[in-house]
Amino acid sequence: MAEFSKLYLTKRGQSLVAKIMAGASNIQFTKVSTSSKVYAESALEGLLALENVQQSNNVTKVTISNGTSVRVETAFTNEKLTAGYYLRCLGLYAKDPDLGEILYAVCVETSGLCYMPAYNGVTVSSAYIQLYTTVGNSDNVSLAVYSGAYATVEDIQDLEAEIADLRAYVGYTDSDIYGVEVDFANKKFTRLAGAVGMAGGTPFDKVRAMGGRKRCNLTDDGVVVAYQGDPAFSSSGVLTQVATVGDTTYPVGTKVQVMVEQPKFYYKVVPMVLERTSDTADQGWKTRKVRYYISDTPKTGFKVHPQFIANGKENDYIYKSAYEGSLWDKSASAYILDDAQVADFASDMLSSIANAKPASGLTQNLTRGNTRKLAQNRGHGWEQQYTATLAGTQLLMLIEYGSFNMQTNIGSGVTNKPWKEDDINYAELTGATVNLGNASGAVTNTDGFNVVSYRGEENLWGNIWKWEDGFNIKNPSTFAADDGQVGVVYVADHGFKDDTGEAPYEDTGIRVPYVNWSYISAFGYSEAYDWLFVGVEGKGNSSVPVGDCVQNVNPGWRVAGSGAGWGSGAGAGPFFLGLDLADSSGGRGRSVSGRSVYIPSRKKKLDEAA
Repeated sequence: MAEFSKLYLTKRGQSLVAKIMAGASNIQFTKVSTSSKVYAESALEGLLALENVQQSNNVTKVTISNGTSVRVETAFTNEKLTAGYYLRCLGLYAKDPDLGEILYAVCVETSGLCYMPAYNGVTVSSAYIQLYTTVGNSDNVSLAVYSGAYATVEDIQDLEAEIADLRAYVGYTDSDIYGVEVDFANKKFTRLAGAVGMAGGTPFDKVRAMGGRKRCNLTDDGVVVAYQGDPAFSSSGVLTQVATVGDTTYPVGTKVQVMVEQPKFYYKVVPMVLERTSDTADQGWKTRKVRYYISDTPKTGFKVHPQFIANGKENDYIYKSAYEGSLWDKSASAYILDDAQVADFASDMLSSIANAKPASGLTQNLTRGNTRKLAQNRGHGWEQQYTATLAGTQLLMLIEYGSFNMQTNIGSGVTNKPWKEDDINYAELTGATVNLGNASGAVTNTDGFNVVSYRGEENLWGNIWKWEDGFNIKNPSTFAADDGQVGVVYVADHGFKDDTGEAPYEDTGIRVPYVNWSYISAFGYSEAYDWLFVGVEGKGNSSVPVGDCVQNVNPGWRVAGSGAGWGSGAGAGPFFLGLDLADSSGGRGRSVSGRSVYIPSRKKKLDEAA
């Protein structure tokens, strides 16, 4: 790999900078030349010209870097070379108002390994050059370049990105890209690209992002020991048969969680029509018409979905809980199946097993922060469900069903129990969908209630609220309908805390006004957080465009809960975010639980730090 010294200004270059600083001249860079001569760095300042010049090319791009420096770009190929050479030196030339073209700056190649071969009629070799140089005053730099110069790699990448954006607006037709256009204003959904003519369910099994999702047994150490359908697979929280993975045998009684393995996928969101959230400046955007796409493979303009990236580390798979969280009681060495209010937040663990009543904060202090502790107690890599992991499943649902309304497409869920003002957790036991396995659908449990699952994840809506981590919202200190004020949404993918917007949390640019239990008619939008589904307008109905509700009515710092609960009716759904579910981050209640996720890269990072 080529390595270069710093770029030295020649004496003539220094003189030209002085003229620029005096306002007597502008600077125009003309060309870059390569030389095979070996120069000592101490000799560079006094050079008037390069010897043994092998190639020259016009400057292809000049970019102002800051007030006193610029980036100059060019590229070389071997298409006209009849003999190869070692690139030992680079010279940057510029126009001097008195002397004409001068050698402005020089650097030397220090590795001795930079070789440009002769063209053999088959293989074209190329070198892409970026030089950063001081100019004294960048306001006096001419940004004109020669039209005959080569396009640089960055030029080509920029062009590819522009073409990808154009294709996104025109509409992809690739059979391995799956999309949907949502016209929020007209309540219309149109399938796009490979999704045209498809219906939700079995047809999408061929898409790895959906069909590759599998329920599995995951050990506390993050090892998959069995998949649904394997003889050793267990839904009870412990292995009832021996499982062997490679050279390791896991005995009967090994603790395992029932998780859903999610393969990595790529996404693109194309905002066709946006509106300001309000008339006040800097209060964010809301969706009016948007195209959503996914792909199993990398595509120009597509990004890895953020659920697969934690603290900058990418994952090929992540694992989401198949069931709502119950507790493992460490002191008793047993799962708590009846929501007994005995949690020890220093040692007990949030679990994902069948036939358990989801844990609640009926009397125990099951705040979002303490639920986080229970999830992390299982070991490195374990967290409770957070914003990006929920958003990943939401996007797959939308693409697969061409709709936000999962109550219509999959089932109502446990949403129609009457709300009673008493001290009882009315959530149904987990595991009614055990026999659905990796498929989506709804079943009627032994109590006669509709229990839903999306490709392995049971009760993402209804039954009991689920805390959502990595999401904080700061509402105004006083807050009322139509007062023109908005809450600021902060999101993080690690380092979770409550009541803060400080790093690693980031301001999403999404603003949420006062909304009181209303059906979503628009989501917030920002380019950096185009994957996030946060309702910011409540003018829809129980069917369209979303069919789920949003609520944000309380002042100050708030936390989020998702999906709604057993008495939420038609407003419940996977896109429902209660942005004031608790009075503060210290809140808890009989109708709120949590879910686990496992992120492999987090385990690796924490193991290395331990």
